[in-house]
Amino acid sequence: MAEVNLDDVAQLAAGDPSGMLGEVEGLPAQCLEALEIGRGLQDLPSSAGIRRVAFAGMGGSAIGGDVLRVLLQDEVSLPITVHRGYSIPLSMGRDTLLFAVSYSGNTEETLSAVEAAMRQGCAIVAASSGGTLSRWAEDSGLPLIRVPAGKQPRAALAYLSLPMGVVLERMGMVEGFSSRVERAVEKLRKKKEEWGRLSPTQSNLAKQMAHRLVGKIPVIYGAGEALSVAAYRWKCQFNENSKVPAFCHALPEMDHNEIVGFQERSDLTRLLEVVFLVSEDETPRMRRRVEITAEIVGEAAGGVTVLHVGGANDLERLFTALFLGDLVSVYLALLRGIDPTPVESIAALKKRMAEA
Repeated sequence: MAEVNLDDVAQLAAGDPSGMLGEVEGLPAQCLEALEIGRGLQDLPSSAGIRRVAFAGMGGSAIGGDVLRVLLQDEVSLPITVHRGYSIPLSMGRDTLLFAVSYSGNTEETLSAVEAAMRQGCAIVAASSGGTLSRWAEDSGLPLIRVPAGKQPRAALAYLSLPMGVVLERMGMVEGFSSRVERAVEKLRKKKEEWGRLSPTQSNLAKQMAHRLVGKIPVIYGAGEALSVAAYRWKCQFNENSKVPAFCHALPEMDHNEIVGFQERSDLTRLLEVVFLVSEDETPRMRRRVEITAEIVGEAAGGVTVLHVGGANDLERLFTALFLGDLVSVYLALLRGIDPTPVESIAALKKRMAEA
């Protein structure tokens, strides 16, 4: 396999025929379009009687629920939960606003959860690009957030998260969400200049991180709730874009279990390239915890990087971290000579499940 030069734009395009890198670089514009989609939703549900907010989805269609949960949990005086699977808790009923999210509209687990939500009387807002979920919403008169079709679900993160935040804002359940997103977009545009394909490796953190991860197993640790969601997203993007095993955990929880896996240096631990995501304005206690944990892990791992994520608020920090991870995962795929777009294992599983 010929060596890949991440600064050769033509070579990047040749290795990425479906344009995943362009999809990832388009996050700032996608965020603004997602806000407009949320603003355009008709027939909003009433907030009267709502005592909880929930999301039902799988994979790239569920991560948006995690994003909103950590961003809004300190603003919405109601519990926000994310449910991945075929059902929802029996405790969820008429007091529950459920966002049912399936990019394709045909995710069998989500459709099953929606059927349960209908039986239990939940207020439902659907989000999809088409498929069965969109048809159900239209036939049942449910509000439908229609997102652009033709993408991989993991490349539609803004569409599968931000419109729901706008809906909650329009329902009077949160304040200032849209304006915070708009300010975050300005930061993302600057990061695109720093980390995008036109920025040379010598000054491009995303490309440097990708080079560091070649031949390694990525392990990502997020400090605090918001960056723990980012760590999970990084793990999933390495799986789907880079086609490598990857793992994640959260601080401080990992210090009560997973850290012991690095107690002895071995051939296994040398394969691990560990990344810590920590906010620039993290508490002194957490910063010190990250420093000590990184020192201990670094004695056994193949390498350790501590990334300090900046931003004016959790939304900016989270989306900055998400943007960086998405770019690193695509660059890593291209360095490995892998087309980042196809997910053949998922397609094969769905085919066999359908046959069953």
